[in-house]
Amino acid sequence: MTDRVPLLAEHGVTHEWIDNHDGTYTVVAAQDVAPFLDRNRAMANANDGYNRTRDMRRLASIPNIVLMQWLNEAGSMEILRDPKFLAKKLNDPDYLYLRTAPYRIA
Repeated sequence: MTDRVPLLAEHGVTHEWIDNHDGTYTVVAAQDVAPFLDRNRAMANANDGYNRTRDMRRLASIPNIVLMQWLNEAGSMEILRDPKFLAKKLNDPDYLYLRTAPYRIA
């Protein structure tokens, strides 16, 4: 019997079912975030993040797997609509690699 079964691959995230051989199972989600991180680094070093008319600026590019982690931690989809939650996460040095421009989010 196979210990691992691929389930779903969607939006860059793969899911796999793993039999723990004790009557339980684990579902693992994974994503290759290297392209995101390379692009974020390049964008952060390119300019100040403002568009040509300077009426908008980019903040971050967040891989789906990171959003899934935050959802699991928070237990609610609503948390991703909370600007304070997102500002706290994106200002955290642990998540600096998600930023696409060099400034602190208010």
